[in-house]
Amino acid sequence: MTSSREDPEILPDAAAQEEEQQLNLNLPADGSPPPPDTVNRTTPVLLPLFDSVALDNLCHVAEMFQDRERQRIQDEKIAEMRRRFAEERAEMHRQHVFEVAKAYALELHSDQTLKQSNDDEGEEEEEVIVKGKSRFDDAKNAIKKRRRYSRSSTTTTSGIELSMITNRKAPTLTELCTRVLAKNSESIESLHLVPDHLKKKISSLVSVSSKVDKAFIQLLVEDSPREVFVNNCVDLEEKDLTQILSDCDRVSLEVLNLDLCGRAMTENAITEFLKRSPNGFPSLTRLSLQGAFCLTDNALALVSKSAPLLRVINLCECSLLTFQAVKILADFFESTLRGLNIGGCQGIKPSDVFRISLSRFEKLSSLSVAGLEGIHDVVVGFCVSRGSNLTDLSLASCVGVNDGTLWTVGRYCPNLEALDISELGNLTDASLKEITDGCRSLNSVKFTRNRFSDDGVAAFLEVCGGSLNNLSLNNVRDVGQETAISLANYCKRLHYLDLSWCRKLTEEDLRRIMSSCSGLRSLKLFGWTQVGEEFLEDLSKSEVKIVGLKMASLFAHPDESYPSVDAKCF
Repeated sequence: MTSSREDPEILPDAAAQEEEQQLNLNLPADGSPPPPDTVNRTTPVLLPLFDSVALDNLCHVAEMFQDRERQRIQDEKIAEMRRRFAEERAEMHRQHVFEVAKAYALELHSDQTLKQSNDDEGEEEEEVIVKGKSRFDDAKNAIKKRRRYSRSSTTTTSGIELSMITNRKAPTLTELCTRVLAKNSESIESLHLVPDHLKKKISSLVSVSSKVDKAFIQLLVEDSPREVFVNNCVDLEEKDLTQILSDCDRVSLEVLNLDLCGRAMTENAITEFLKRSPNGFPSLTRLSLQGAFCLTDNALALVSKSAPLLRVINLCECSLLTFQAVKILADFFESTLRGLNIGGCQGIKPSDVFRISLSRFEKLSSLSVAGLEGIHDVVVGFCVSRGSNLTDLSLASCVGVNDGTLWTVGRYCPNLEALDISELGNLTDASLKEITDGCRSLNSVKFTRNRFSDDGVAAFLEVCGGSLNNLSLNNVRDVGQETAISLANYCKRLHYLDLSWCRKLTEEDLRRIMSSCSGLRSLKLFGWTQVGEEFLEDLSKSEVKIVGLKMASLFAHPDESYPSVDAKCF
């Protein structure tokens, strides 16, 4: 028999039998137990030895599999590189086709179908549209081409006829009734079962005539309304406000507007109200206290504590508020506040507390800081951290706001729908460029008293005018023919337009605008002395409401007032 040391392929059973035989040889012949010293002794087990040739073959097979795996991985990398290269080439081709198509469209749009004369060859080299420029720059170049073509063309605007046929509808019975009720508001005994939207119209008309008193507000709050709107509470006193708030159904009240309640909205009045009604306003979501010049930080803290569901608050022109007011609101509504108006609050000064508190609002979408001085750094910080949530922003009359501030707005606020940058003398066309390229969803814009050029405003309108429904160019002195052409060609959805004091516009420009903007509802023309009175009288006969004509009342159409930038919230 061959031993396991000589034969490495010996079967396990044979090896076991051989080991058992060796153990039996060590036992005594008479069958007696082995000696004690041999019981604990262990016989060594001989392990099989592997053949070196088989081991070499196994290693060779393993190396072959490793080589195949490396080749597979390398092939996958090469295929991925080829796929990416093909995608990059396809993207480059698409981009090239897009640029060519855009340049061709701009050529068609600017009506450049005629060749320029030899005298214009030097200028033609400067008109080439450079690839990679912004849409604002492309539009500006197209406007320059259009201007040169119009100089060489014999086309005029004198042939544009403005239809003066008036198809004004008679006022509805509801409108007539609301006007009569507003005119005789002191004789109204009850508004029971009158819907909230009709109460709002009546209150608006009464507020215009400055006839709001305690008795009228009590009529508005009876019958458990969801909304109470009073735009002129000048005559209201502390005790009157306390009584009115205590008597109304606060459980169902969701919207409360008490503008110009300066004398009544004090800390004493709010404290007395909370003593009578400890639960406050459990359902209130919107609050407007514009012009409450007696409202202090402590009073605002009491109001915030009594309205835990508040989402929008208007504190415009509350002059006693300080930066602590913003901190108080952040403490109560850090993750819930959607709209904040602190415009005109001269007590709010730029500080680290103000900047940090403003950045704490996680979901703030509407912000107005109009009239505050030196807050451009605060605005920049807020736009960088929370700008993606903003849809409404007012920076009107903010001293210190410049092109750099508007660069930040254009870069970090892509979802802006309403923007007010009125009365900012430091802004140039560079700001228009940033807004045009960065904010593509604008529908309400105010450029009042700015120094933008005619070409800059026209380029902005060519890119963003299609979505605009409210535009104010009041006192933008350089606005002229190019802006009028862009308004006529691109602003088809425009409803409200303010061209007051734009004295470079002519009668032909206004004809072009009104004949093309079919959706126009109201047009402001204060300071239009450059056109004849006969033409303005003819305009007054059109369906468009013309505001600012000679001898026309400012309050002739109070319901057609221009919506402000923050109209969606306040």
